[in-house]
Amino acid sequence: MIPRSLAARLQAFRFRLGGSALGLALLAGCSIGMNLQPVRAIEVLKLRLPLLDDTLSARVSELTSPDALWAGNSDLAELNRATDGNFAAAINDLVNHPLPQQDYQSSPMVQQVEVLLKQLIEVDPGQSGLVDPEPVRTALIRLKASGQKPTLLNLLREIPGRQVTIRLDRAVPLLRRIERQHRELDRLVLTYPKLPPASQAALGRGPFPIQTRISTIPNPYTGEPLEVTVVRPTGAPTLPPVVISHGLWDSPASFLGWAQHLASHGAPVFLPRHPGSDISQQADMLAGNAAPPDPKEFLRRPRDVRALLDALDAGSLPGGEGVRAREVTFIGHSWGGTTALQLAGARSLPTALWKDCASASSPLRNISWVLQCSFLPAATESSLADARIARVAAISPPQGLVFAAGLVDLRVPVLLVSGSRDFVVPTRPEALHPFGAYPRGRHELVLVEGGTHFNLPADASSNGGPLRALLLRWARGQEITPTSGLSDPQGLPMRLIPLAASQP
Repeated sequence: MIPRSLAARLQAFRFRLGGSALGLALLAGCSIGMNLQPVRAIEVLKLRLPLLDDTLSARVSELTSPDALWAGNSDLAELNRATDGNFAAAINDLVNHPLPQQDYQSSPMVQQVEVLLKQLIEVDPGQSGLVDPEPVRTALIRLKASGQKPTLLNLLREIPGRQVTIRLDRAVPLLRRIERQHRELDRLVLTYPKLPPASQAALGRGPFPIQTRISTIPNPYTGEPLEVTVVRPTGAPTLPPVVISHGLWDSPASFLGWAQHLASHGAPVFLPRHPGSDISQQADMLAGNAAPPDPKEFLRRPRDVRALLDALDAGSLPGGEGVRAREVTFIGHSWGGTTALQLAGARSLPTALWKDCASASSPLRNISWVLQCSFLPAATESSLADARIARVAAISPPQGLVFAAGLVDLRVPVLLVSGSRDFVVPTRPEALHPFGAYPRGRHELVLVEGGTHFNLPADASSNGGPLRALLLRWARGQEITPTSGLSDPQGLPMRLIPLAASQP
C-alpha cells in the first residue's frame, strides 16, 4: 500500500518534472526507449524516481485504459487511485501514442536518444538480449501487417517477456547541472549593464504598408519544390532583403511577427519552409509515417537558401520582383541559427569532442547534442558560405559541438542571441563558450534575461516580440554598442556581453 504522504511527494515530483521541457523530453524518451531497447518481452514496467529508495511497478495489462489502471493492484495503480486518477490520462496517452516507422532505428537522432536512455533503462539479470533491436523490428513489421497502430502498448503485446526498470533517478545529476549553470549565469549577467530602451520608432510598426504571399519555386539542388513566404513593403523596399529560417519542427508562421516588423520598416523578407525538418515532417513522424530528420538535412537547409537567393537574382520568385540577393541579412532560430552560421562560413571540422556523442556521461553534454550529434554523419569540412549574405543573426543556435573547431572561419558579422533560461540550447556551452572562438570582427553576443528557447520568436499575432528593435538595427547594418537603445521596456531585459566574458 502506498502512503498518501508518498503519493503527495510523487504527485509533486510529477508536476515539477512534467512542467519543464526536460521533463517532457524524459517522458517522451521513455516511450522511445521502450521501442529502441527491448527485444524480449515486457510484462512489468518499473519506475525508480529521484529521492526515493522504492521502485513503483505496473503491469502492462493495466495500461490498456484508465479504467484498467484504476482497477489494477500494482504500485502505479495504487498511486493513481491515491491521486484521484491524475496519472491515468498521461500514461494512457504515452503508451498509445504512435511510434515512428519501422526503419527509424538507423536515424542518428534516435541513436543519440538511445545513448541517453541506456543510462535510464536498467535490464534485469539474464535479459541482456533485451538490448538487441531486431525482434522489435520484427514486431513492428507484424503490427503493420496486421493493421494495428505501432504504439508502445501494442509493441509490448507482440514481444512477450518479463520486466525492465526506468531509472529516472539517474536524471538528477543532469537536472542539478542545469540548475548550477543557471545560478552561475545569473551572477555573471548582473555584472553587465542592461541595454537601454529602444525608441518608439524602432519598437513600433514602420511607415510602410505590407503585403504577404506564399510562393513556390523549384529547388534544383534538392529536386523538390521550395515554399517561400514573402512579406514585403508595398512599393520599392528601402532596406536590403532579409531571409528568416525556422528551427526543427517549426514553420515560417512562427516568425511572421519578425517579418512584419522588418517589412513595415522597408525590408523585403523571405521565409523558406524547410520540407525535411518542418512542422509537417514532425506530424508525419509522430503519426508513424516518417522517420526523424535525416542527417542530410544539415546540408539541405543551406541549399534551400541558395535556391531562394538564386531565384531572387533570376527574378523568378513570385513576390520578389525588384529585389536582388545583395547585402542579405540572414536570421535563423534554433536549427535555423545553425544554418545561419553555416552560411556565414562556420565549418564542421572533426574534433576529439565529437567522440563524446557516444557517452551519456560527458559533462559537456546538453539537450541540443541530440540534434548536433545527429548532424555529424553528414558534416562536411567544406565551407557553405554564400557571398550574397552580408550579416547573420543566430538566435539560440546549437553550435558548440558541431562547429567546435570551425567557428574561426566565420566570414561575416554574427549577432548571437541567447536566452538565459534556455534549457534546450543552454547559454554557457552553446553561446558564451563558442562566442569566445569567433574570429576578431564585428560580432555581438546579446543575452536575453528570462529568455527561453520558445519565447523569443514572434508570430503574426504579436507586436514583433522582444527582439524586434534589435533585429531591425542589425538588418540596417548598424553597430550595436552598450548604449544602443534596443530593449522593449514592456518585454525582456537584454545585455550586451563582451568577448572577454565568453572565455571558458
